[in-house]
Amino acid sequence: MIEQSAKVVSVEPGYAWVIPQQKASGCTGCASGASSCSSSSPFDFMRAKEPQKMRVLNPLYARPGEQVIVGMQGEALVIYSVLAYLMPLLGLIVSAIVGNSIFAMLGLDAELGAIMAGAAGLLGGLRFANVFSSRSLHSPTFQPVILRGREQQIYAHILPSA
Repeated sequence: MIEQSAKVVSVEPGYAWVIPQQKASGCTGCASGASSCSSSSPFDFMRAKEPQKMRVLNPLYARPGEQVIVGMQGEALVIYSVLAYLMPLLGLIVSAIVGNSIFAMLGLDAELGAIMAGAAGLLGGLRFANVFSSRSLHSPTFQPVILRGREQQIYAHILPSA
Protein backbone atom coordinates (compact mmCIF):
# COMPACT_ATOMS: atom_id res chain seq x y z
CA MET A 1 0.00 0.00 0.00
CA ILE A 2 1.40 3.38 -1.01
CA GLU A 3 0.44 6.17 1.38
CA GLN A 4 0.36 9.96 1.09
CA SER A 5 -0.89 12.62 3.45
CA ALA A 6 -3.66 14.84 2.13
CA LYS A 7 -6.17 17.48 3.16
CA VAL A 8 -9.90 16.94 2.59
CA VAL A 9 -11.36 19.79 0.53
CA SER A 10 -14.94 18.63 0.00
CA VAL A 11 -17.07 15.53 0.38
CA GLU A 12 -19.86 13.77 -1.49
CA PRO A 13 -21.65 10.53 -0.60
CA GLY A 14 -19.00 7.81 -0.26
CA TYR A 15 -16.19 9.96 -1.64
CA ALA A 16 -13.98 12.87 -0.67
CA TRP A 17 -11.96 15.32 -2.72
CA VAL A 18 -8.46 15.74 -1.32
CA ILE A 19 -5.36 17.77 -2.11
CA PRO A 20 -2.12 15.83 -1.57
CA GLN A 21 0.25 17.57 0.83
CA GLN A 22 3.74 17.83 -0.65
CA LYS A 23 6.62 17.62 1.76
CA ALA A 24 9.18 20.29 0.96
CA SER A 25 12.78 19.28 1.33
CA GLY A 26 16.06 21.11 0.97
CA CYS A 27 15.78 24.85 0.66
CA THR A 28 11.95 24.86 0.49
CA GLY A 29 12.16 27.16 -2.52
CA CYS A 30 9.56 25.10 -4.35
CA ALA A 31 7.09 25.45 -1.51
CA SER A 32 7.52 29.22 -1.46
CA GLY A 33 6.98 29.55 -5.20
CA ALA A 34 10.37 31.19 -5.75
CA SER A 35 12.09 30.45 -9.04
CA SER A 36 15.61 30.96 -7.72
CA CYS A 37 16.46 27.25 -7.87
CA SER A 38 18.86 25.98 -10.50
CA SER A 39 16.40 23.20 -11.30
CA SER A 40 13.59 25.59 -12.17
CA SER A 41 12.28 25.36 -15.69
CA PRO A 42 11.65 28.20 -18.13
CA PHE A 43 8.21 26.64 -18.61
CA ASP A 44 7.18 27.01 -14.95
CA PHE A 45 4.63 29.63 -15.97
CA MET A 46 2.64 26.85 -17.70
CA ARG A 47 2.19 24.82 -14.52
CA ALA A 48 -1.16 24.85 -12.79
CA LYS A 49 -1.20 27.38 -9.98
CA GLU A 50 -3.75 25.58 -7.85
CA PRO A 51 -3.01 22.08 -6.54
CA GLN A 52 -4.63 19.09 -8.22
CA LYS A 53 -7.62 17.59 -6.41
CA MET A 54 -8.12 13.84 -6.21
CA ARG A 55 -11.35 11.89 -5.67
CA VAL A 56 -10.90 9.10 -3.10
CA LEU A 57 -13.10 6.62 -1.28
CA ASN A 58 -14.18 7.96 2.11
CA PRO A 59 -15.08 5.04 4.41
CA LEU A 60 -14.15 7.08 7.51
CA TYR A 61 -16.55 9.93 6.68
CA ALA A 62 -13.77 12.52 6.82
CA ARG A 63 -14.93 16.14 6.76
CA PRO A 64 -13.50 19.12 4.87
CA GLY A 65 -10.40 20.55 6.50
CA GLU A 66 -9.24 17.27 8.04
CA GLN A 67 -5.72 15.96 7.46
CA VAL A 68 -5.85 12.31 6.36
CA ILE A 69 -3.65 9.53 5.04
CA VAL A 70 -4.67 8.30 1.59
CA GLY A 71 -3.53 4.90 0.34
CA MET A 72 -3.48 3.10 -2.99
CA GLN A 73 -2.61 -0.50 -3.77
CA GLY A 74 0.87 -0.85 -5.21
CA GLU A 75 -0.37 -3.19 -7.96
CA ALA A 76 -2.86 -0.57 -9.13
CA LEU A 77 -0.08 1.99 -9.41
CA VAL A 78 2.01 -0.43 -11.50
CA ILE A 79 -0.94 -1.16 -13.79
CA TYR A 80 -1.67 2.55 -14.25
CA SER A 81 2.02 3.19 -15.00
CA VAL A 82 2.06 0.44 -17.62
CA LEU A 83 -1.10 1.87 -19.17
CA ALA A 84 0.22 5.42 -19.22
CA TYR A 85 3.71 4.70 -20.52
CA LEU A 86 4.02 1.24 -22.05
CA MET A 87 0.75 0.87 -24.00
CA PRO A 88 1.15 4.04 -26.11
CA LEU A 89 4.82 3.21 -26.73
CA LEU A 90 4.04 -0.37 -27.78
CA GLY A 91 1.21 0.88 -30.00
CA LEU A 92 3.58 3.33 -31.66
CA ILE A 93 6.37 0.80 -32.28
CA VAL A 94 4.22 -2.13 -33.42
CA SER A 95 2.07 0.04 -35.69
CA ALA A 96 5.12 1.72 -37.21
CA ILE A 97 6.67 -1.67 -38.05
CA VAL A 98 3.41 -2.97 -39.53
CA GLY A 99 2.79 0.25 -41.45
CA ASN A 100 6.33 0.20 -42.83
CA SER A 101 5.91 -3.40 -44.02
CA ILE A 102 2.48 -2.85 -45.58
CA PHE A 103 3.50 0.31 -47.42
CA ALA A 104 6.67 -1.41 -48.68
CA MET A 105 4.62 -4.39 -50.00
CA LEU A 106 2.27 -1.99 -51.78
CA GLY A 107 5.21 -0.19 -53.39
CA LEU A 108 4.51 3.07 -51.58
CA ASP A 109 6.86 5.17 -49.45
CA ALA A 110 7.60 2.85 -46.49
CA GLU A 111 8.84 5.69 -44.31
CA LEU A 112 5.61 7.62 -44.74
CA GLY A 113 3.66 4.46 -43.89
CA ALA A 114 5.69 3.97 -40.72
CA ILE A 115 5.08 7.57 -39.64
CA MET A 116 1.34 7.48 -40.30
CA ALA A 117 0.80 4.05 -38.76
CA GLY A 118 3.01 4.93 -35.79
CA ALA A 119 0.97 8.05 -35.08
CA ALA A 120 -2.24 6.00 -35.34
CA GLY A 121 -0.78 3.35 -33.02
CA LEU A 122 0.24 5.98 -30.47
CA LEU A 123 -3.27 7.45 -30.46
CA GLY A 124 -4.76 3.94 -30.28
CA GLY A 125 -2.57 3.08 -27.28
CA LEU A 126 -3.58 6.29 -25.53
CA ARG A 127 -7.25 5.58 -26.26
CA PHE A 128 -6.94 2.01 -24.94
CA ALA A 129 -5.31 3.29 -21.75
CA ASN A 130 -8.08 5.87 -21.35
CA VAL A 131 -10.89 3.31 -21.81
CA PHE A 132 -9.29 0.78 -19.44
CA SER A 133 -8.59 3.37 -16.74
CA SER A 134 -12.11 4.81 -16.92
CA ARG A 135 -13.58 1.32 -16.51
CA SER A 136 -11.30 0.52 -13.60
CA LEU A 137 -12.47 3.61 -11.70
CA HIS A 138 -15.57 1.65 -10.67
CA SER A 139 -13.48 -1.05 -9.00
CA PRO A 140 -12.55 -0.35 -5.36
CA THR A 141 -9.25 -2.19 -5.90
CA PHE A 142 -7.99 0.52 -8.21
CA GLN A 143 -9.26 3.53 -6.27
CA PRO A 144 -7.33 5.45 -3.64
CA VAL A 145 -8.95 5.34 -0.22
CA ILE A 146 -8.72 7.30 3.03
CA LEU A 147 -6.98 4.94 5.45
CA ARG A 148 -6.96 6.99 8.64
CA GLY A 149 -6.74 10.46 10.06
CA ARG A 150 -3.26 11.95 10.14
CA GLU A 151 -3.20 12.02 13.93
CA GLN A 152 -4.22 8.39 14.41
CA GLN A 153 -1.50 5.98 15.49
CA ILE A 154 -0.91 2.64 13.80
CA TYR A 155 -0.61 -0.34 16.09
CA ALA A 156 0.63 -3.31 14.10
CA HIS A 157 0.41 -5.56 17.15
CA ILE A 158 -0.17 -5.07 20.82
CA LEU A 159 2.36 -6.61 23.13
CA PRO A 160 0.95 -8.25 26.27
CA SER A 161 2.08 -6.62 29.49
CA ALA A 162 4.36 -8.79 31.63
